[in-house]
Amino acid sequence: MDKRLKNVYCILAILLLLFGSTGLASAEDLESLFVRGDEYTASAVMVASYELTPETLMPGDVGLLTITLENAYSSMFSVKVKSSQGAEIDSSFTVTARIREASISGSNFEVYNIYKSSGVIGPGKQVEFPFKIKAPYEDDLYMLKLYVYTENMQGKSSPCVRHYIPVIVSSRSLKITPLDVSEESIKLEVTNEGFSKVDDVAVVASDVKGMELQKESVYIGNMSPWESTLVVFNISSVAVEEPDNSADFRVVFNNWINEHESESLCVKIPYHITKSEDKNEVQPATTTQNYTTTPEQKDVAEAKIPGFGLLTAMFMLVVVEYLMQKRAKK
Repeated sequence: MDKRLKNVYCILAILLLLFGSTGLASAEDLESLFVRGDEYTASAVMVASYELTPETLMPGDVGLLTITLENAYSSMFSVKVKSSQGAEIDSSFTVTARIREASISGSNFEVYNIYKSSGVIGPGKQVEFPFKIKAPYEDDLYMLKLYVYTENMQGKSSPCVRHYIPVIVSSRSLKITPLDVSEESIKLEVTNEGFSKVDDVAVVASDVKGMELQKESVYIGNMSPWESTLVVFNISSVAVEEPDNSADFRVVFNNWINEHESESLCVKIPYHITKSEDKNEVQPATTTQNYTTTPEQKDVAEAKIPGFGLLTAMFMLVVVEYLMQKRAKK
C-alpha cells in the first residue's frame, strides 16, 4: 500500500512541477501540440473535384485526369494561453495534412505517374494532382480508383482516402454524309457523333479519279458533340472519257492531343451514255441530287406518237368506202 501511494505522489509531483506555476500549459507547450498538426489529431483530406481532359476518351487515347484534394479543416484553432510571466495570450494554431502517397488504378488502364511525399495542404487549402492515363482499346464505362494516404505533421497516419471516378471510352467519332453531287460540286455533311468536343477538324479528299477538285482539303476547326457542318468541294473539270468519276473523303481531327480519322467514304458522280443523231459519240449525262440516271433517248418520234400506221390505214378505208358509195349513186 505504501508503494502505491509513493507512485501516486511521484506523479503528482511531476504534474505540479510542469503546471503548478501557471495552472495552464505555456505557449511553447501548445505550439508543440498544434502547430503543423497535433500529434493526436488525424488529418482530414477529401476529394474536392476532378476533371478529365478530353471529356471522353477514344480507344487507346491518352488523357489527363486532374484530382483536386482539399484539407477539410477550414479554420485555425484559437486558444488562450499564459506565458511564463503570467500574461494571457491569444494564439491560433493550424492542422496541416501531409500527402504521403496519391495513386490511381483501373482495369486495363495505363497510369504513367504516382505521387509520393508530395507536400502539404493547409486548412481550407486545395492542391491539384494531374495523372496521365491511357485508355484501353474496348468501348465501355470504366471506374478508376483513387487512393490517397495522408498523415499529420507529426507523422500520424490518417485513414486512406478512396474515391471512384467514372471514365467513358467510346469509338464514336465523326461521320460523313453526301448531300448533293453534281459535275460542279460535291456537298458533304460532317457530324460529330462523339461525346466530347474535337479540334482541328478537316475533310480530306484522296484517290480522285476522272475529275479535278479545286481543293483537296477543307478545314472546319472545332466541333461540339452532335454538331453538323456543310462542306463543299468544287469541281474544276470532269473527264468525259472516264466512266468512273469518283473520290474518297475522310475526316481528320484531334481528340485533345490524340490524332484520329474517320472511315473513308467513296463518292461517285453519276453519269449516263447518250448517242448523238449524227455521230455515235458517248457523252456524260447531267446528274441529279437523287443520284438517278436519265434513260437513253432512242426512237424519240416513235415513242411520242404510238400507233401512227394504224390510223393511216383506217383513214384510207373510210375514203375508199365513201368513193364506192358515191359511184353507186350515179
